[in-house]
Amino acid sequence: MSLMNIVMALLALSILIFIHELGHYWAARATGVRVEEFAIGFGPAIVKYKRNGTAYRLNWLPLGGYVKMLGEDNPEAANAPDNFNNRPLAARILVIVAGVIMNFIGAILILTLMINLYGAPTNKIKDIFVASVIAGSPAESAGMQANDRLLAVNGKKIETPVDFTDEIKKNEGRPVAVQVLRDSKTVDLQVTPARQGDNPPTIGIHIDGTQVFERYGGFFGNTKAAIQKTWQLTYMTVDGFRQLVTGHVQMKDLSGPVGIIQITGQASESGVPHYLFIMALLSVNLAVLNLVPIPGLDGGRLVFLILEGLRRGKRIPLEKEASINLIGILFLLGLMVVVTFQDVFKLISQ
Repeated sequence: MSLMNIVMALLALSILIFIHELGHYWAARATGVRVEEFAIGFGPAIVKYKRNGTAYRLNWLPLGGYVKMLGEDNPEAANAPDNFNNRPLAARILVIVAGVIMNFIGAILILTLMINLYGAPTNKIKDIFVASVIAGSPAESAGMQANDRLLAVNGKKIETPVDFTDEIKKNEGRPVAVQVLRDSKTVDLQVTPARQGDNPPTIGIHIDGTQVFERYGGFFGNTKAAIQKTWQLTYMTVDGFRQLVTGHVQMKDLSGPVGIIQITGQASESGVPHYLFIMALLSVNLAVLNLVPIPGLDGGRLVFLILEGLRRGKRIPLEKEASINLIGILFLLGLMVVVTFQDVFKLISQ
């Protein structure tokens, strides 16, 4: 993982965190809550300035952020009208969910930009070619070479990699006619698929291709597609959490900050549209994760407010809520440490 990959990944995370915290900030200001501090990152400040009573900070560790509101940790301000805890219930709920809302809006805007400029990624692949040939394989014996563009197999035009692999699997031990494009010339080859152990028949090549991106008929059509794809990403993310809870996904399959940085950095190498798509996916993941009802997350704080509403305005004591939130934060920090170690071990073992 290169330094540029790390920089691009941290830039993406910082933008998404900024969008999330900006939602809390705007909602707090709109509902009359005094914002004491707006910070991106943790630890010592790189840049810090104060304006109209609010301190703005850019900190060294860009893996989070926070909006500190009056009343969160200063009991002496308990009677102040712009104390967060003194605002109406609906206002406090809006402040808490505003970060999540902004991340969903951010995903839609990122996808709208991507689709208008480049199109949306599809399952279609064009310019399917041989990425590499395994030494001693049937493909090498047949004269197939890396960078050969696959045109047809047994007279059938190859539209997707599956078209090719399905035809190979059906012809174990029988010669298969493969037409390739090499140095602007059409070359006809014959290769006989063979089975290795219990694996399906193969000819011993790795296939690659160019993913097809599509637009959807002008700005409004592309925006509609962006909204639909944001919904699809949301469903996929929620389903991922469901599988984690039900045991279909294990802890070892999760990625933490190191894994996210690696994936985002690799996406930046693949081009701007892939980078934007990963940013949109991370924005949706950030929104859904924050809605999980774990103390310390927005979802956990939302649970306390919902309970207050169900109890007709009777609040959970602030001291008890703070203690529960602290336990939740410690749990999340412990989980992050475990997942980060997993990420590092995966990186080392590659």
